[in-house]
Amino acid sequence: MGIKNITTQEGLDQELLSKGNKFLLFYSAWDPFCVDFAPAFEKLAASNPESFCKVSIDTLPETADTYSVGVVPSVLFFLGGKLEKRLDARPDQGLTAESLAEFVWLCRGIINRG
Repeated sequence: MGIKNITTQEGLDQELLSKGNKFLLFYSAWDPFCVDFAPAFEKLAASNPESFCKVSIDTLPETADTYSVGVVPSVLFFLGGKLEKRLDARPDQGLTAESLAEFVWLCRGIINRG
């Protein structure tokens, strides 16, 4: 089972209401920073794919607006269906595997405290 690719607002709503916490990647297929970042996200998700999803801002631009995603890639962490923490790329810099690993580690600490 791979990372779930969400293509509708209803699908996102269902995913966020489902059991478990979610790391949601906002990306664009044409953006070189997203293309470079995708393997890091997929590698981290391989150990727990049900907790990782992705949304293309090209397919669901209104969802990116809802969550104020202005730069991609961006990873949002949802705890119990509510946005808890976010990792936003910087313009013209993208994200790194190291920043993602640290972000996930911090978010898992939030889960363990809760």
